[in-house]
Amino acid sequence: MIAEVDARLLNWRFIVPGEPEGLLLLPAGAETLPGAVTPAKDPSGGPQLLDPCYPAIAVPDLAAWRPRGRRGATACLLADLAAAVAPGGWLCAGFANRWCPIAPLRAGSLSSGRALRVIRRSGLTGAELYAALPGHRRAAFLVPLARRAEMDHMLRFLFQTSVPERGFGAVAFRRILHILRRAALLTPRVRRHLVPAYYLVAQRP
Repeated sequence: MIAEVDARLLNWRFIVPGEPEGLLLLPAGAETLPGAVTPAKDPSGGPQLLDPCYPAIAVPDLAAWRPRGRRGATACLLADLAAAVAPGGWLCAGFANRWCPIAPLRAGSLSSGRALRVIRRSGLTGAELYAALPGHRRAAFLVPLARRAEMDHMLRFLFQTSVPERGFGAVAFRRILHILRRAALLTPRVRRHLVPAYYLVAQRP
């Protein structure tokens, strides 16, 4: 019997411009897409890119593909993937927030500022940053951080549905997230630093 793949692993599809043939997918789990290319991992744990460029690249969990033993591996991987985006193509990357109060300095995490700098240095434009709730691997909600009204609505009315009700540590996790929710509502200017994880979408002209 084939195990059913969690549909949230593919929720990034709602925030990208399209799904061209030959899209490079670096999956967070066992998810696949028709027409997508999924690379093998090299001995260091990084992706073996067979082509110099791709029409689109999706990596829902950067940390799962970062090479071992490389300083700043997550940022370097993001730069390598951005460089592999063909003209007119896009990159979509999910990653944990390095400064989230729940788990600061988590292995493989990035700050939003550093991720945006990497993207811009790589020549990608039109970068959009999304809050991934409750996390980037299985995001129930992807909310554009640049749109305050949408973020306010999510925090006030939909936040409860994004938080797991059961499982190990669920009660404590819910309490911490609700504290962060209140802080985010009270301080809109710093809310992007409080979210657990991000998705970043950018395109090459």
